[in-house]
Amino acid sequence: CSNVSQSYADKINEAAEKGEHIAYGQVKEDLGDEAIFYGIEILNNANGVIIAVNGCTSQEPINEKLDAGKELKGVYIVILNNKAQSAEYRVITKDDTK
Repeated sequence: CSNVSQSYADKINEAAEKGEHIAYGQVKEDLGDEAIFYGIEILNNANGVIIAVNGCTSQEPINEKLDAGKELKGVYIVILNNKAQSAEYRVITKDDTK
């Protein structure tokens, strides 16, 4: 069962509201190969976003589906100082992947 879902986004947001942010490494582990990180990682400190779309394990299939005009839903997670700050389960656009 995939964690690319509204319930996983809710889990991240609920943890963040309590000040119990889910770590970047845990998010990557929970989402597996579908977690694509856009950002910078220096000395084990990640800052950026993770986008995860069911069945897409790299940027290429996401681009192909978007170019074909398909609507892609996925999880968009903001990572700051190695912690998940917020998450949304929503339509993913080309702008998200830049």
